[in-house]
Amino acid sequence: MANTMPVLFVHGIASGAGTWDETEPSKSKDSFPRKVAALPKVTAWTFDYEPAQPEWVTDPRIGPALSDAVGCLARASGYKVVIVAHSMGGLAARYAVSLPNDRTGKRTWQDVAEVVTIGTPTRGSIAASVLQGLSVSALRYPALWQLEAVFGLCAKYGLEHDDSVCGVVDALRAPQGKALMYESPEIRKLPPWPKELPVMAIAGDVRLSFNSVFGTTSLPEASVGDIAVSLGSATAYSNQTGAPHVLTCRNNQVPLRVLASDCNHVNVKTQPTVVATVIKQINRVQREQTGLRAPELAYADGRTVKLWTDGRAKALATVPSGYRVQRIVWSASGLSIGWSVAKPDGSGFKVYLVRRGHGEPPVSPRVHSWDCEGCSAIAFRGEELVSDGASTPKQSALWSYPSSGDDRRAAPVRSLPAAEDCSDSPSCGRLDLLGPGPDGTVIAVYFDSGLGNFVGVGKPYRIDARGRAVPLGTVSGSGRLGGEQVSPALDKITIPWFGHASSCEEFSGLSVLDPRSGKVTEPGLPELPGNAWLLSSWFDSRGRVHAAFRSDQGCGEGGQVDANGRRVLRWGTAHVYRLSGSRWVETHEPPVLARETHRGGRTASLLGTPPTAPTGGYFEGRLVAQNAANKTVEVAQHVHAFAWRPRTP
Repeated sequence: MANTMPVLFVHGIASGAGTWDETEPSKSKDSFPRKVAALPKVTAWTFDYEPAQPEWVTDPRIGPALSDAVGCLARASGYKVVIVAHSMGGLAARYAVSLPNDRTGKRTWQDVAEVVTIGTPTRGSIAASVLQGLSVSALRYPALWQLEAVFGLCAKYGLEHDDSVCGVVDALRAPQGKALMYESPEIRKLPPWPKELPVMAIAGDVRLSFNSVFGTTSLPEASVGDIAVSLGSATAYSNQTGAPHVLTCRNNQVPLRVLASDCNHVNVKTQPTVVATVIKQINRVQREQTGLRAPELAYADGRTVKLWTDGRAKALATVPSGYRVQRIVWSASGLSIGWSVAKPDGSGFKVYLVRRGHGEPPVSPRVHSWDCEGCSAIAFRGEELVSDGASTPKQSALWSYPSSGDDRRAAPVRSLPAAEDCSDSPSCGRLDLLGPGPDGTVIAVYFDSGLGNFVGVGKPYRIDARGRAVPLGTVSGSGRLGGEQVSPALDKITIPWFGHASSCEEFSGLSVLDPRSGKVTEPGLPELPGNAWLLSSWFDSRGRVHAAFRSDQGCGEGGQVDANGRRVLRWGTAHVYRLSGSRWVETHEPPVLARETHRGGRTASLLGTPPTAPTGGYFEGRLVAQNAANKTVEVAQHVHAFAWRPRTP
């Protein structure tokens, strides 16, 4: 049942799970649940509380047990549950969804996609009140005399048996019937449907005329609902899913036929029009849930690049021996995936690209690769995969990789200033990619000079599909650290940097760039003992920056220099912060190696031991992510890089 949407059928009084079968034995193989189970990616379940009857819905075997069943189905499937409830089953569902889930801390309704009630006495049953012997004003309930006449037919024609309208009438005389009386205290105590939960009401409406019985044409046609439940009570609640669906049946002949009508309380739930209406609702909810399901997650576990979809992993390509995946990227449409690999010393850079058609999974024959010595990063400029490493002393450019797998080409970048003082610096004139920008652009930094031991972070630019470069703000720092992160909305990018004041005062931090306005936010370092070092950074679904920092003692107490004059770094505890304005506010969250937040709000995090190198180095850890049910699950171990598929229209 994993990765399929569960539909849970809940029966009413005087019945069990078998009540959902068609009334004709020859059609039992086409029962309502079986028809639903035949839908693609849907499973059908029945909740049976027959042993608990005639107790009220608050009995632990009814409402609370139903709450547990919903939570179990949601956890196992990864989907929210659709509840189809008949008669008192709708009241059991109404009570169940209000209960807390002890395992998750949520309310049960948060695991429910929609409820469909059929003949549910939301305000109670007038019939139950009559059969309990209450004195009810005929002015308040003008249809009572017709109801009493119909109830008398059960005894007259000897139709009392289980799973019939007369069986229901008989059940209303039991203790359960007291709670089902019209606007009873028990009904009033039930919590209302949560306003966030869609509820659709379906009701039967028997339109009864006694003209043919009494030989007159003056008597008006009367509505007796589905006989057990009035139309007003059955349609009292319907949230967010439109008007109630009412099945109307007229009978001007023998009154006995009313008891076998498609619209009576027992038969209405399996009437073909009702079944078709419910299946239509299920299909709609499934489409909506599919749109809210966890997006695909590409990741590399050291040996293989894989695609994680709804709890299953599919291999895309193997990683060459001796290489590690540095970065995984998606195109704007989510139809292409690119990744880069390199040896631990940074040499042997290779670029990979896989393309798929709409609705198709990526397949190995479509994986293409290129060698790219001198490259350092890749990104998608809309649908075009590009990398740095193409610039020459005379022309700044990016490499462009065609999805056909043909030879890469140099894509010139214009409007950059001429590089100066480049005689003895290999970094001078270099163009380094940071990541994707808004509106099909990429963000890169350009080094237009190269004097001194530290070349700085570089000047950031936004580069469009035509190669036009627009200058952005200035970022401080002695050198670029790597590990840039882009916000889910592509409207912010973090630029990690390291600083150097002396051999004892080295540290790292990050700046936040707005690629549209060019504004740069440069927060100070958090207050930690010694030198602060950036461990990782990420964005949440609201675009707020989070970062993990730790510290070393510098040249203070503890002996930070070995016999050869090299620093011996002694790390402090990692702390997690959220950027508020230009100030770091500690959040007391557990630190992670890396995290990416999808625009839909789900997160994927790499958990593990922080690397020993203060800058650069590779992450490797345990990848966890949120699935379709917003539950955090483990995806894989020994992961180096990962990336969510972007949300697409």
